Amino acid sequence: MNTKEWIIEQSDFSDHSKNGLMESLFTMGNGFLGLRGNFPLIPSAEEKGTFINGFFESGPITYGEKAYGYADNWQTIVPLPEGKNVEFEADGLPLFAEGLSSGNLYRQLNLKEGSTHWSFTLQDRKGRKYKGRILILIPFNTRGVVRFQWRISAPDSVKTLVIKSSVQPEKKEGTETDDPRLPGHFDGSTLTGSLLENKEHSLYALHAQGSGLSAYCSMDNRVDGLAGLKVRNESNHTGLLEIIEGSPMGEVTLEKTVSYNFGPADDSGPVIAGLLKELESVAQHTTEELMAGHKAFMELFWKNSDVLIEGDSEAQLSLRYNLFQLLQSAGRDSRSSIAAKGLSGSGYEGHYFWDAETYVLPFFIYTNPDVARSMLKYRISIVPAAEKRAGKLSHKGILFPWRTINGEECSAYYPAGTAQYHINSDIALGLASYIDVTGDDSLLNEGGDKLLAGTARFWCDLGTYVDGKGFCFHSVTGPDEYTAIVDNNYFTNLCARENLRSAARLLENRVDEEERLSWIRRADEIYLPEEGGVTPQDDSFLEKEKWDFANTDKSSYPLLLHYHPLSIYRKQVLKQADVIMAQALFPSELSKEQMKRNFDYYEQVTTRDSSLSACAQGISAFHLGYGDLAWEYFNETLHTDRKDLHGNVSHGLHTAAMGGSFLMIIKGFLGLESHPGSFFFKPALPDRLKSISLQLKLKESTLRIVLEQKRVLYKSVSGTAEFFHYGKKIRLDEEKEESFLIPERVSVEFTLFRPKT
Repeated sequence: MNTKEWIIEQSDFSDHSKNGLMESLFTMGNGFLGLRGNFPLIPSAEEKGTFINGFFESGPITYGEKAYGYADNWQTIVPLPEGKNVEFEADGLPLFAEGLSSGNLYRQLNLKEGSTHWSFTLQDRKGRKYKGRILILIPFNTRGVVRFQWRISAPDSVKTLVIKSSVQPEKKEGTETDDPRLPGHFDGSTLTGSLLENKEHSLYALHAQGSGLSAYCSMDNRVDGLAGLKVRNESNHTGLLEIIEGSPMGEVTLEKTVSYNFGPADDSGPVIAGLLKELESVAQHTTEELMAGHKAFMELFWKNSDVLIEGDSEAQLSLRYNLFQLLQSAGRDSRSSIAAKGLSGSGYEGHYFWDAETYVLPFFIYTNPDVARSMLKYRISIVPAAEKRAGKLSHKGILFPWRTINGEECSAYYPAGTAQYHINSDIALGLASYIDVTGDDSLLNEGGDKLLAGTARFWCDLGTYVDGKGFCFHSVTGPDEYTAIVDNNYFTNLCARENLRSAARLLENRVDEEERLSWIRRADEIYLPEEGGVTPQDDSFLEKEKWDFANTDKSSYPLLLHYHPLSIYRKQVLKQADVIMAQALFPSELSKEQMKRNFDYYEQVTTRDSSLSACAQGISAFHLGYGDLAWEYFNETLHTDRKDLHGNVSHGLHTAAMGGSFLMIIKGFLGLESHPGSFFFKPALPDRLKSISLQLKLKESTLRIVLEQKRVLYKSVSGTAEFFHYGKKIRLDEEKEESFLIPERVSVEFTLFRPKT
């Protein structure tokens, strides 16, 4: 095993301008609790952050001019009290007051084990030298617990060592910004803290007055290696503080356990009881014992999820990093999902978007379906709110929010928010894909039937039949947010059709038969332009003047930060793939000739301002033989975060791009297309790689695939696997394998006729 392909490391801490980037990259979490990589050893932090998936504050959106049906309240994830804080004093001298030499400070994030390790050396003002190690662990088999293990060796001359272990609330400060990706309106004034006393532990409570939620935290400190131990609890309304004092005997070990939980402020009893029970249970275990259970979880995850890349170590490391962060970010409690930034920062305010189902859900469906099921259960849980939202907008059925935490729409800008009705089909098709790939239709009995029926009824109500055209959808916005409020967005229409067909297929004998048949008829009537020429993104897109790329300076990207929306909407310019996204997700919908015409055209007017776009463009480029361009896009979506390609990782990671790196492998390189009950592979390997190997869960089987330049091997690891390889039906019983030659591919060079953005 090449250990370098499992390790994210940092040894140079001299450039403080990179602190925000590193804080995001070294994020740790377990789907419920997330910690940014700031730490006391680093003198300054760009954004301290400890977050709970689903804990937020809310308040009225301030509009200069408000109209009926606008979103009422903003929602934003808020940082919890920081439990990372530990201070040491040796004979009255603060050990970290002078900072640390960057040459003696090192940390690594071990992706295989799922833990962060620090090492350091320092000397105090008397010249005495100390060595230390730290391990940080957020066990996946716990809910809201983090363990910090400090080991520090003090010289014999040190008589008294004082440890100050605290949990301190962070001051939230609002900032004015024109960047819609950043939080700017919340100053923390509606958050209040209080100290709660328990016979065993002190607790700190953080109350979010607007959302009616309260978060609670407590800690347990256990020390070994100090003689004459004295412990004082000095917790108060400003936070939790425990002071531990004694004489060091060789290496001193501090095992600090911090536990978090949250819930409705008016029902705190069960929340606090659950927190304390978990804290007491975990605190009695050594870090080594916790690591053993955690490693077992991680071993199973990597067994199901690892993608082995031979021929590019950088690609291997970034892919593993991406998959690891997806695991850390996705809620597994059926009450949360995965935010655009995961649990790595407050960017996009902790909201769930279409990213969750379109980009991330496929990874979990094919590798860890239990996580996918949980994500879908969250969407099912907010169906009542979606039904209410649809009624508010005078629609039948349900309408999911474009961005949300608790199920209510919180997007203040409706042209690029509420108007993105395709969110309904993104979610519905995610549910349909889960059922088709796993064979588990039990979600239909747990509210999934209402989700599918509600989205189908919505589409039937939203559209209008136009003579000579068909069933049309007016005043909608597709994935491309540089084009808004248009008629017949191709992506939206195609997804609506598939939504209706999936609902009709999966809800047979579950809804009124006449209504079910009406969905099929409506699906068949939906307007989609015939092949020939370029598939229009919408009814008016091809009529517009093209954006003047030649006279747009590189500093003017992303355009959304430098031009009024109307100036952008009036031009042929894309923030991200739209028609190309549709043909990446539904490659059988159009002929290869049509897809090539579309790609060649839209590639010339797509800015790549969005991190969501690269995987869709890469999948299409690979299918069309544009090998070099496809490889470029693969590297873009693959390295978006680890190499900070968009220059904004300091605000948080890009979970959609991370999911996109896996999507490009299965839909691009493996050529996987799933239809109800059937799986079709058309594999081919990029020229720059020697092999890719992974395993996918297909219904009740697990299929291992080893793709090389000229050959592909399929092996059924468990169950009987049935699939198609380039149109040939294959059946493999358990432990059976079969290999095939790969048809030759002709690589074509793509020419961009405008300045590269």
